[in-house]
Formats: sequence, structure tokens, C-alpha cells
Amino acid sequence: MTKGSVTLGEVAARSTHIEMACSRCDRRGRYRLVKLVASLGDDFPMTDLGAAIANCPRRHATVTERCDVYFPGLIKIMDSQP
Repeated sequence: MTKGSVTLGEVAARSTHIEMACSRCDRRGRYRLVKLVASLGDDFPMTDLGAAIANCPRRHATVTERCDVYFPGLIKIMDSQP
């Protein structure tokens, strides 16, 4: 882990895809980790990934209405063996 944050490369070492969802709307997606690593790099922090890939019209709304991206399977992926 880099500076206490899980990196994209660490997740990619354990899985081929990652699910993304929004807690405020029905937007969901599934991304290939190899493509994300190729475009963002191994050291890209997972804490910044939602903002980097979310294509939501609510991305810059007020705090209570803003897009709230999360990764539903991330804990399971990180608990698995590399």
C-alpha cells in the first residue's frame, strides 16, 4: 500500500475486473483492471478512482446531491490471495 491507500496495481494483482456503483442513483459499471492500469498506472490510488472514471452528471453537484461512487466488491478482492 502506498501512503496507506490501496493502489490500482494491488487490486489488479488480485482480480481482472472491478465493479463500480453509485449509492445515490442506479448507475453501475464493470471495468477491466488491465485497461485501468494501462491508462492510470499501477500506483494510482483507489481513493481517487471513482472521480477519475465516473461519468456522472451529478459529479460536481452540491455535497448532498453529488455522485457517490463506491466499489462493492473491493473488500472481497483485497481479502483474496494474490
